[in-house]
Amino acid sequence: MREIFEYKVVLSSLTLNKDELLSHTGSELLEETLGLLPHISAIEARGAFTVTDPDEADFNYGTRVKNAFRRAEKIVLFVATLGGEVKNAIEKKRDDAFAYYMLDFLASQYADAVADYMSERIKEYAIRASMGASNRYSPGYCGWSVQEQKKLFAFFPAKQCGITLTGSCLMDPVKSVSGAVAIGKDVVFQEYGCKSCNIKNCLHKSIK
Repeated sequence: MREIFEYKVVLSSLTLNKDELLSHTGSELLEETLGLLPHISAIEARGAFTVTDPDEADFNYGTRVKNAFRRAEKIVLFVATLGGEVKNAIEKKRDDAFAYYMLDFLASQYADAVADYMSERIKEYAIRASMGASNRYSPGYCGWSVQEQKKLFAFFPAKQCGITLTGSCLMDPVKSVSGAVAIGKDVVFQEYGCKSCNIKNCLHKSIK
């Protein structure tokens, strides 16, 4: 039976990227936006990862991710979610356009923070095994088809962390993340960002 490493983390214990917040809100709205955090910061996010061999992880990563994973001895697959509670908190503010929009934005930032949290847990696992860890990559980004979500979720029990896939391979609850990290003795972490990527139809770029 495949070993699954499961985690829970309260959102208030995570650090949001203030520069990212500022670039989205502007200085004039930052304080008001941060004032909305108590509506969701007590929510407990859930995450899990599992480890497999590169040959068993039969993904069509695309060139960018495949190159990043070329020295992998193991592939770590992860999923994480803020759960349905965050959607309920956002919906309560539907009649307040500013609060509704900004809470949704803050929830997305927390989803990224939870992904960072999972990356750190995976890095700790790699260090214990005397290995290095790559950056994380997710289906739908960097040329890795979102349809590959089906393969990724097949490595986990049904409804892992309460997450399901829609017919178009999007995750439900919406504020969820999934992805893969390469680990190995010769694997080196390399930063990446939109400026270094020439993919024009990337989902991430379309929502910036």
